[in-house]
Amino acid sequence: MAKAAARAQLRYFSAWFCPFAHRATLALEHHASEVAYEWEEALGWERRASGDANAREQGGEPAHENWYHYKSPELLAANPAGMVPTLVDEAGNVVTESLVTIQYVDDLAKAQARLRGFAGPNRTALMPGDPAGDARARVAMDWVHKRLCAPYYTMLVRTDPAERRAAFDTLKGDLARFAEDRKGVFYGGDSIGAVDLALLPWAARFYVLEHYRDFQIPDEGPLRGYHEWLRAALAVDYVGKTLPDRERYLEHIGRYADASARSKVANAVRSGRTADAYDDRLDG
Repeated sequence: MAKAAARAQLRYFSAWFCPFAHRATLALEHHASEVAYEWEEALGWERRASGDANAREQGGEPAHENWYHYKSPELLAANPAGMVPTLVDEAGNVVTESLVTIQYVDDLAKAQARLRGFAGPNRTALMPGDPAGDARARVAMDWVHKRLCAPYYTMLVRTDPAERRAAFDTLKGDLARFAEDRKGVFYGGDSIGAVDLALLPWAARFYVLEHYRDFQIPDEGPLRGYHEWLRAALAVDYVGKTLPDRERYLEHIGRYADASARSKVANAVRSGRTADAYDDRLDG
């Protein structure tokens, strides 16, 4: 019986600053009664001289330096792409991709609850639980990923003010649509779910846009519902403890705002693609 009552154990490669990994953290905290995890900080920053020959001063010295991600050897052994979140179970199975980890943790919690003799996990499931509902949730999560999260990096990394403004105006319209499509306080009803967790890490960081780009999401008109949703999401008991320190995060994300970051996401956006279209080979 002791074995059946134990929580599932995961090794979790993450990074404190990463909103993609934050999705997995939220899912893990939501289902903490069924799923235990050991956090391993797997990404960091290291400064290197620019490799761009056009940016060199006379005498061959670099005109500036850029910030590159350091990836731990343990992360690379588990996931050669070196991306977080990466989850590894007790059998050595590896699960990657942030939206996938939300669904995986939810499924794992349900399975663990059944092992303990319960019909479901202690908290409400993140996915609806029926085939059609799950399919709709996956479509909505993909839409959130592409329309509400990827533009964050366009506004930070791209240098054309008109392009940044256009991305922000589109984002405001899509946030209003997200709020209007809700079925309750949250996207799927009155309890937080997978679609909410897909957006929350970025919504909790949108203060960056005001700080670095003077873009503020108004709490009025068609966006009032979005702010109602955000306040409800931030009030969920486990959410607050997962948020990065504001000043520390502003310092981190400043590397994107001043164009010195050389992560895969930053490289993709710099080249004219969206953040969700990074390529491991081209942008590594």
